[in-house]
Amino acid sequence: MILQEIFYNNFLFLIPEFFITLIILIFLLFGNFYKNINNKKILVTKIINNLTIFLLLITLLLIFNIHNISNTLMNGTLYVDNLTQFIKFILVLCTLFCLIIQTDYIIKQKIFSFEINILILISLLGLMILVSSFNFITLYLAIELQSLSFYILTALKKKSSLSIEAALKYFILGSVASSFILFGISIIYGVFGTLNFGNIFLILSNIYFVDNINLIIGLINGFLFILTGIFFKIGAAPFHFWLPDVYEGAPNNVTAFFAIVPKIAFIGLLIRFIFDIFADISFFFEIIFYIVAILSMLIGSLSALQQRKIKRLLAYSSISHVCFILIGFTSNLFDSVPYILLYIIIYIIMSINLWTSYISLYINHKPIKYLTDLSNIFIFNKVLAFIIVLNIFSMSGIPPLAGFFSKLFLFISAIKAKYFGLVFFSVLISILSSFYYLRIIKIIFFEKIYKKLFINKISKLNSIILVFNTQILLFFFIYPNIILVNLNKFYFYLLI
Repeated sequence: MILQEIFYNNFLFLIPEFFITLIILIFLLFGNFYKNINNKKILVTKIINNLTIFLLLITLLLIFNIHNISNTLMNGTLYVDNLTQFIKFILVLCTLFCLIIQTDYIIKQKIFSFEINILILISLLGLMILVSSFNFITLYLAIELQSLSFYILTALKKKSSLSIEAALKYFILGSVASSFILFGISIIYGVFGTLNFGNIFLILSNIYFVDNINLIIGLINGFLFILTGIFFKIGAAPFHFWLPDVYEGAPNNVTAFFAIVPKIAFIGLLIRFIFDIFADISFFFEIIFYIVAILSMLIGSLSALQQRKIKRLLAYSSISHVCFILIGFTSNLFDSVPYILLYIIIYIIMSINLWTSYISLYINHKPIKYLTDLSNIFIFNKVLAFIIVLNIFSMSGIPPLAGFFSKLFLFISAIKAKYFGLVFFSVLISILSSFYYLRIIKIIFFEKIYKKLFINKISKLNSIILVFNTQILLFFFIYPNIILVNLNKFYFYLLI
């Protein structure tokens, strides 16, 4: 009770984080006895994976139970409100999907390391703390917690030189990005003498009444370094060099986790920075978001045209999709917050579908690797081919699918901010990106390989995920207000 009163703690709001921490500790204790049951590796791996899925379902209920709040915790180091709870809910839900997707894959590929679930949970915990961070020290520690887990997950294939090379490259470049964030934090601390977001917001609200231009310049320089680190984490150009190699080198289930889960946490952090903490000086950074958005579009789309491997194509595709999210930050309007959240949700749904299809496909008992491996899919599995094509159309922004509306709303926000050139360039790049998407459709429907192929059956759970997500993409245009109304609620919580 004394601890709760002194440090202004309300541990009830942190129950989901404590629960995940407890799961991690229990699994780590289990690891001490794991060596004695090596003869049952497949059984143990499957049980742990299924148990993790069940425990994450309980975590979803715990997060859902915490709502309509706005409190600082742990002596001002953490902050909980409806926006943070919403992003945490999406994070846990996406992790849940990733664990379901990987169930058959880890058994077929004989990845019997029980540590994979522990590392995924540790990275999830880091992302949840990152979203709630209200102090730069907490922010940095949360980033390092999830980053270190990602480095190890990338090197999970110990016998693959490609995996080890990707992990080493990711570790070196990730350390550089973390040092940029730390250097930016040190500059801001040197200027303001505080690391608390609330104190920085109060100082900034009166910054134009202070006759010290060095204060503003120091803050801008510090935040630029932090932005550089965040751009690296979300894979925006020109800080994207690690992304294709890491996607290719990591196991497919780990790559799917990288592609689906972390982005929404860092986008949520950017929303907190640009539209809340640094809202009074955010117009200084519009040009930065403008340049990075254009580079991401250009580099992502042009590089994707040259790819032959599916994972590298999806990597460059994710880089080009980041640009559309950054358009919402370029417009620098509070109205664009729900549109940014809408885009990231629709993008996650499309990514889950594509990665589920990719991980589930086995030809002659081997996972697919090249784009040409998709030939003849329409003959063997018409429903799966139809689902892949619908997701590709949605990603390229073909109406009336959900991907079209998510882009349209962001374009409207950019037009309101009078960024007509950016919108025009984005539309042209979207047309260009349609070429590499259409190439996939051409391979699926029109390219024939005259040899005997055996395609493994997709698991029931993966099939349910594919069908459910595809229905969302198909019918979003009928009831778009259901999602937009709820997203606007979080937008209003930022204004209060």
